[in-house]
This record gives sequence, structure tokens and C-alpha cells, in this order.
Amino acid sequence: MDEYEAALHRLASDTLVFGPVLAAQVTDKLESGTELRYGHRDYCGMGMAMNENKEFLYGEIWDGAFSEPKIFPNRDLFVAWLAQQSTSSLARLDDGDFFSGNQIISRKRLLDFIAPDYPKPDLV
Repeated sequence: MDEYEAALHRLASDTLVFGPVLAAQVTDKLESGTELRYGHRDYCGMGMAMNENKEFLYGEIWDGAFSEPKIFPNRDLFVAWLAQQSTSSLARLDDGDFFSGNQIISRKRLLDFIAPDYPKPDLV
């Protein structure tokens, strides 16, 4: 198994759901106006944000902007969805070599996003 395959295997193995506490903390940060995304040229990975209509967005970022994101009309629906996700479920493992594991939303990325607003839990 080469290094790339090993990294994908680690992502696939990380199936612990994020849960309602982390999901609510991420949503709080999005509601504050902070977006979770990279902004550079071409494919920027996956991101999350809240738009001017108070809808929550999750999707691919291209050239710093969302490209056809999944839209959640309210906080409750977004939190419920995110709470049931895991690093594995958001790792894009079935989306081909370029997208698999490439700038995805992971537990570590979510924890880094909410810090220092919330202390990191013991379970990382």
C-alpha cells in the first residue's frame, strides 16, 4: 500500500460521527459570519458557510466561490445533517482520485475551525 492509499484508508476508517455538540459549535461559528473554506485558484476543496438568507451551504469551492452547494434552509436541518456525518462520509472517497481526500471537511478541520471559541474535546 503506497502513501496515498494509506491516507485514503485512514480517512475511510474514521467513521465516528461528528455528533450534535460539534455540529452546533460549527454552526455557531458559521452564524458569526466566519466561513470554512480555502480561497485560491482553481479547486479549493469543500467548504461551509451561511449566506445572506440565513441558509447554510456545503459544497465545492472553485476559485474561492461555491459551485452549486447543497443548501440547508435553516440551522436545525444543517446541524442534524452535520451531526450524522464523519470524516469518512465527507472524504469524497467515491468521487475519483483527484477529489478523494482532497481538501475535504474532516473532524480535525472542524475542530481547527471552531478553536479557540471552544476547547477541543478529549476525543479528537
